[in-house]
Amino acid sequence: MEQTYPVVLLYHTPEGVLKRLTPLLRQQGISVRVIRKELYTVPLEMLLGLKQPDKILQNPGIELPEPMLVMHGMSSEGVDAVLKLLRENKIRIDLKAVTTPTNLSWTALQMFAELQREREAFRKQRK
Repeated sequence: MEQTYPVVLLYHTPEGVLKRLTPLLRQQGISVRVIRKELYTVPLEMLLGLKQPDKILQNPGIELPEPMLVMHGMSSEGVDAVLKLLRENKIRIDLKAVTTPTNLSWTALQMFAELQREREAFRKQRK
């Protein structure tokens, strides 16, 4: 059941970005999954097929205010390649994360909140 190939989960990504980004990632051998807002309350590990679904809270219709990209099953070189691909193709997705043993149990909403906290902390450090 464990997924061994690299996967990118895309959340609230504009259609134009999806049309440009999806083929670029697939050319690199990376599977792409576009996650609908109805699945924002499903833990990442379930979306990735790493754990069988159990009781899932229904998303009350919350949409993320901006796109988010989550990378799974990639080496550090693979992550760097994705970031380079985004830069070279001028595709801007500010909130990006890599799965870890800790955050695999998180939902999209939890991941989004954590990335926002990290971004704010980074902004405060830079001042």
